[in-house]
Amino acid sequence: MSNRIYEAFDNIKASPSMKETTKQFLAEKRERKPTRRFRPVYRGALAAACMALVLTAGVFGYSWIQTPVSYVSIDVNPSLELALNRFDKVVSAAAYNEEGEEILQGLSLEGKAYTEAIDEVIESEIMEQYLTKEAELVFTVAAEGSREEELKAGVESCSNQISHSSEHVSADLGSVTEAHEHGISLGKYNAYLQLQQYDSAVTVEECKHMSINEIHGLMHAHERGECQENGSHGQGGGGHGQGHHHGTYESP
Repeated sequence: MSNRIYEAFDNIKASPSMKETTKQFLAEKRERKPTRRFRPVYRGALAAACMALVLTAGVFGYSWIQTPVSYVSIDVNPSLELALNRFDKVVSAAAYNEEGEEILQGLSLEGKAYTEAIDEVIESEIMEQYLTKEAELVFTVAAEGSREEELKAGVESCSNQISHSSEHVSADLGSVTEAHEHGISLGKYNAYLQLQQYDSAVTVEECKHMSINEIHGLMHAHERGECQENGSHGQGGGGHGQGHHHGTYESP
């Protein structure tokens, strides 16, 4: 095709310089490749797609970080529970009685390492009022695999900083949902499951309004044979028990 164009120029009556200039112009024009340009509508669509991708990644990342994967329950008479993410940071702190609510009102725990949050709870002035000589302080940990032992080690380190004795208990992670459905902390629910092994008539609602000391007192009374065989239950004394199935107790 290009040869025919050049042959046609040879038959045109024009000056040699004009012919040569015209041929050069056509050759240059043929060699130029058209540049594709995005129309504004395409550019807008591309920008919107990129923005949507960034937002989706951000939402997913935030959700991933904020998802609780383990729990630490702190029970005396105040009943508190810390929900932790994959980095052992507190994503939420919940109170399961009025005493617990009173403590949390003066604290800001979300986003803090769980050990720091525990220190703030047990060192608060309000909590100190409940850490009497007779009161039990129980930490209940629920987590998957090796995380459980690591969290318990951190809890034990925190509890060693105070003069009050404490117990460190392991609970099934699956029982967390059951506890929350009943409006009770993981620690108290775990103690209730232990008490049920001795007294099937006891209800979770009854345990909900007891201190952890009272629940354990009933268990120890059953162990000593001080409760009636028909399953009745009443106020029990204090004390520390070991070897119950639904929680592994460790002496400080």
